[in-house]
Amino acid sequence: MPSSFWDAVNGVIGEADIVLEVVDARRIDETRNLEIEEKVRRAGKVLVYVFNKCDLASQAELEHKKKELQPSVFVSAKDYHGIKMLQERIMIEAKRLGLKTPKVGVLGYPNMGKSSLINALNGTGKAKTSAESGFTKGKQYIRAKKLLLIDTPGVIPYGENDEVKKAITGIDTRQKDPEAAVLKVMEEYPGVIESHYDAETDKDDLEIGLENIARKLNLLLKGGRADTRRTAERVLRDLREGKISL
Repeated sequence: MPSSFWDAVNGVIGEADIVLEVVDARRIDETRNLEIEEKVRRAGKVLVYVFNKCDLASQAELEHKKKELQPSVFVSAKDYHGIKMLQERIMIEAKRLGLKTPKVGVLGYPNMGKSSLINALNGTGKAKTSAESGFTKGKQYIRAKKLLLIDTPGVIPYGENDEVKKAITGIDTRQKDPEAAVLKVMEEYPGVIESHYDAETDKDDLEIGLENIARKLNLLLKGGRADTRRTAERVLRDLREGKISL
């Protein structure tokens, strides 16, 4: 991740009174950015965990995580679920700090829905959104009722090289080799991907398994050959949308 991204993030942490860390409610542990959390704590700022996409997650698991990570709020930025509760939590923390109009930084991995969350908080759609990770290029300031929100680029920690994690969480959607990414997931979770598409598994040759998925999805090239690239892109999309349970 370029140093300029971290400069922006460090600037937000220094400027904000309260920091929201947006994580995917379906994969909380995998999408927590521990490097950001440590920076926030070192700066002595209030950290609030925001479990986005809670409508797609196990409620029992969310309740367990809520006890572990405090303060935390469940939201679905897409349908505004939990937004009022998040606003109330922010103002509780602001009152404790003696602030009437707190500055609120919104941080987290790429593609966690940070800009969508800001749009839900302010209700005006001022923060630009995209399905592409890293779409937000720099700090954006958005004034909402009683809040000044600061949106930032999504940041992947230094040294983060877990390709399986990147594939299943969507923190990096710009995969140069989607087939390699899917094959790594298939290796990590034997038979799961193939089973989801009701495709035959080949434990000795995962590429054949990917080809079988392509044929099940009717994703073929001329001559009837399996289009494994388009198939891999479809699998990655289904993983990120939570359609495949791992």
